[in-house]
Amino acid sequence: MDSVAPSQLVFPRAVDSLQADRGAIRGQLRDTYNRLHSIAHDAAFIHDEVAQAYPDFPVVGANLALLPLIKHRQGIVFVDSTRRGKVRLHPSRSATFAILTVFAFQRFPDALSKTIPLWCATLNRARVLLLPPAPDNSSVTAEEWQRQGCLYTSPQAVGRSEHAQIEEKIEVWAQDLASSAYDLSALKALDRPLRPFFVSPASTLTPSPASSFPTCYAVICASASKLAEEADGLERALGFTYVQGSGDDHEAWSKGLTPPVFWQHADEILGASREEIDGVIEQILATSSLAALNIADPASSSTPSSTQIRSTNLYLRFAASSADSAADDTTLINVGASKAPPPTDSNPLPTSLSAKPGKAGYNSFFSPAYLEPALELATDKLRQGSKVCVSVLAGEAQSEANDLGVAVALILLVSKDRIRTRLQWVLEAFPTVNPSRAVLNRVNEFAMSKRR
Repeated sequence: MDSVAPSQLVFPRAVDSLQADRGAIRGQLRDTYNRLHSIAHDAAFIHDEVAQAYPDFPVVGANLALLPLIKHRQGIVFVDSTRRGKVRLHPSRSATFAILTVFAFQRFPDALSKTIPLWCATLNRARVLLLPPAPDNSSVTAEEWQRQGCLYTSPQAVGRSEHAQIEEKIEVWAQDLASSAYDLSALKALDRPLRPFFVSPASTLTPSPASSFPTCYAVICASASKLAEEADGLERALGFTYVQGSGDDHEAWSKGLTPPVFWQHADEILGASREEIDGVIEQILATSSLAALNIADPASSSTPSSTQIRSTNLYLRFAASSADSAADDTTLINVGASKAPPPTDSNPLPTSLSAKPGKAGYNSFFSPAYLEPALELATDKLRQGSKVCVSVLAGEAQSEANDLGVAVALILLVSKDRIRTRLQWVLEAFPTVNPSRAVLNRVNEFAMSKRR
């Protein structure tokens, strides 16, 4: 049967009503008042329940360069949240009514339900390949490594078929890791396997110190998001509309508010009414900006240290100022991201690179006419045995600037067949840096171009 446009349905008023309902739901999801109160609600669950249930374990975001910390603290808690489903309007097959459907509610985000379990299982297997368990290097038997070190996923989030598909890939990934350029000394030092456990606001939590897990390192995957119980997927009983994954897409609703400023002024912001909250945020941001201009922060006044990438003469540093200097024998390449447009054709300042955030900005940044002068200058210096420092500037789009700084460093380090290894070098030096796939694809394209 051919599809029928909403205007052709028998009950157009019902369709209009449903479309209006969909718009209202989306409006509530974008509402700053609802978002901030939802964030505070999720944080209360992590602080009041998860942290109390696992008192020995540090509570962190999903950063995977944490093996020494896991061993030292005997376990860890990873925290994340998940979005609600999508809202869609569907004409029915009979074309007499429309259905408003809310899809894909998740209790656990993919990072907790799939990525971290896969990470645990791959690391466990790689450790066994590198250093087979024996009494002198393991506190548990080889059988426990096999039993506790296999893939564990949440049955609430991962079906049997998907679990099996993931499990099939672990051996290959473990072999790739074991043969990679990463420093795996911390992995070899693990004396028992990593095992994920899953908790959410629906869980019944009891105090569980590290001693509760004698045969594994517990990796607690804590989802801060709860599932709303109302038919439209929203919950309004708390005095606001609860939004799953409320911290996502902050550019669209935060009014310029950043996490540090929000938590510093949380009582004032959360105490404002829905009608007042935008004005309160605007006033706080204005005051914060003025303070930043007039009060020097001793912690940020010093030049950030640069880190050498393995045994090369290439150095990398983050959150620097354009006024920060380098040693006399070091060539400085400043990299930043700003809404102000960079030069479109050639770059008159080869030691200063900048891009607008987003795809269009990346197109300009990675054009040979713009990027090549800086790369040629830096390459010549490296070939002469001089030092080069890629200095990522602090700014309004810090994540994008960090990505671009890593990209420039990679291009200077790689030939087209060594991109993965050199990326491992950079991530080994800066474990918290996580360049986006889009930027890495640009690096790969550039390395494959005429320059290489």
